[in-house]
Amino acid sequence: MRQTLYTVTAIVSVLLLTACSQARSGIRTSDYFSGQPGMVAISSFEADNVIDESDATDIIETLSKDKRFRHLFSSLPSAQFDVAASVLLNMQNGDSIKQAIEKVAAREDADLKWAIISAFVLFPLDRYALYLDLQSSELVETDALHRYADVAGIYIPEQKPGDLSAYPVVSTSLIESMNISIFGQTPDTTAQMRFRQQGQEIWKDARAPEWEPVQSVLTGPILYLEPDTTYEIEVTLNRDGDTVGTYARTVTTRPDSPPVDPDNIHYLRDIYTGGTLDLEALGIEGKPGAWAKIVGDADTPVVAEEGDRHAIAIGDNSYVYFENVTTKGARVHAVYAENAHHLWFKGCDISEWGRQPNVIKNGIAFEEEDAQPINYDSALYFVQSGVITVEDCHVHSPTPAANSWEYGHPKGPNAFLAYGNHQDPRYKGQIILRNNRFTGAPEHRFNDVIEGRKNGETLGGFVRHSAIYNNTLAYANDDAIEIDGGQHNVLVYNNDISNTYTGISAVPSRLGPSFIFNNYIHNLGDERGKQWAAVKLGGLIAGPMGKVNIFHNFITVERNGITASRFKEDDSFWINATNNVVITEKSNNMVGYNVYDPEAFPGSLFINNVFYNLKLGEAKIEGNLTQPYVCEASFDDELAHELYHQDDRAYLPATNEFVIDNFTRYSEDGSQFLYGLLPE
Repeated sequence: MRQTLYTVTAIVSVLLLTACSQARSGIRTSDYFSGQPGMVAISSFEADNVIDESDATDIIETLSKDKRFRHLFSSLPSAQFDVAASVLLNMQNGDSIKQAIEKVAAREDADLKWAIISAFVLFPLDRYALYLDLQSSELVETDALHRYADVAGIYIPEQKPGDLSAYPVVSTSLIESMNISIFGQTPDTTAQMRFRQQGQEIWKDARAPEWEPVQSVLTGPILYLEPDTTYEIEVTLNRDGDTVGTYARTVTTRPDSPPVDPDNIHYLRDIYTGGTLDLEALGIEGKPGAWAKIVGDADTPVVAEEGDRHAIAIGDNSYVYFENVTTKGARVHAVYAENAHHLWFKGCDISEWGRQPNVIKNGIAFEEEDAQPINYDSALYFVQSGVITVEDCHVHSPTPAANSWEYGHPKGPNAFLAYGNHQDPRYKGQIILRNNRFTGAPEHRFNDVIEGRKNGETLGGFVRHSAIYNNTLAYANDDAIEIDGGQHNVLVYNNDISNTYTGISAVPSRLGPSFIFNNYIHNLGDERGKQWAAVKLGGLIAGPMGKVNIFHNFITVERNGITASRFKEDDSFWINATNNVVITEKSNNMVGYNVYDPEAFPGSLFINNVFYNLKLGEAKIEGNLTQPYVCEASFDDELAHELYHQDDRAYLPATNEFVIDNFTRYSEDGSQFLYGLLPE
């Protein structure tokens, strides 16, 4: 079997660095199979003319030890590798995945359970389509299918309340945007969506909702809306060229301040006597439509006393609005809540939180000799909490500082730590961070400015229906923003990002789509001046499967622009990158890439982007471009240098061909795309 072992290793190396988008002869499969462990195994079968189940089982055993795939095989015992081999051999002979499962399950010695789990493991990018297909078949009972899916790590979406068959359109409103989802559709269904303020005549086109395979919905946002305003939404569904349904509804955005109970307003000077402000002890909370409000002033800061774990302890109290509150100190987190929802912070100033770094070992800070390193100490930390707004706040000057990558992964304080997986589905996610200044200092930096918990999980980080916009974020030794994990309609836009090792991390996108647009990412660098990438992505196969949309960003960095980073040894990703300006300055090994996409997943799109490396005098790309910049012939080195050294946004010629409805913005004369930050 030595020859077989060598062949698998060789094919893994070749397949995972190419974008083979053609289905193999005799195998009924999509163009998206290349690079998945099942396709790697089948390719090895073909190379070695393997037809025997024992030899096929040996190949799968070898594949299960490959560092890129071994975590996928953790749910498939080695005793069941022969079942997996039988599934793949049937597929090699021309069967679909489902047909192969049916044949294996029909054998006397076969186990339906392990045939299904094998397919989920071997084809992670097709597991959700297979899951849907099996749900509608008589092959397996629904409860059993759910159990098998759970073993394989498949996310089973929470059921929406009510009957959606007659009216499948569901909306989630934020303050200046809303997210629309259409349930009960199929991958071949397309949608057009338009909107207008109620009472107006003119309709505006929104970007078409896109297919999201994990939850099997058509979904997407409507942007740049007015707060507390009612809009009419119209969605038209098409399939095979025919209109199959038109749905209309009215949706109202959230107000830009919460509804406060006038009898539940508390002035800090009247209720605060020192130490931790404990809302549970004070009994301060509101209810729907009647929030409690705490009003601060410059003369009454909340100052944590020595040993106080938090400056403000909210507990699970909800419907609370903090206005102009200043906090100083806290041994760990400045503001802390757990299992709370409907919290709002406006105009707050937060500083001097976090553990004192009394011991430094190998560049890492510890509070005590035998303790864990200081990490995750956050100005704002809400554990499994959602429906939160933080606006117009200044977060700065933590007590500890993060180490740089020189000493391993940075550990240290954060401005905001996102963990939006509230236990009640109504309150998951829905986090808004807008108009804030979260800034460290050149010699005293955050770990990440905005960090997420449970990054590798579908319900990690911001989870869903959240917006991070109009913020100034600076001085971190790792990322400015992490939206890793759950990224379902998470919007990141109009942010000014500088002086961080990486700009925005979306590694992995477990549940898309997410949207990164109109951001200005520039002057990157940690405390050593080192940097990695403006936007980093990865983990498509390891953590399937979410799409990241990257539109109209203005990126000027020394090192890398849109760049693969590994998650569980997997640096594949799925994106639509359209109308971005990415200019890099230097060029060396792994330095200066406008795009670094070694896996070149064939579902990704790179359309009408300005890519340019100043040192090379041309683009530096590893990956496949879909459509080049429409004005490429007129883009020269002089213009590239001019854009690189300006300090806000880029204006470049527009074309109607590449307008993104409701995303594309224009300059005042209406003739140019606007890249980067929007004007005030």
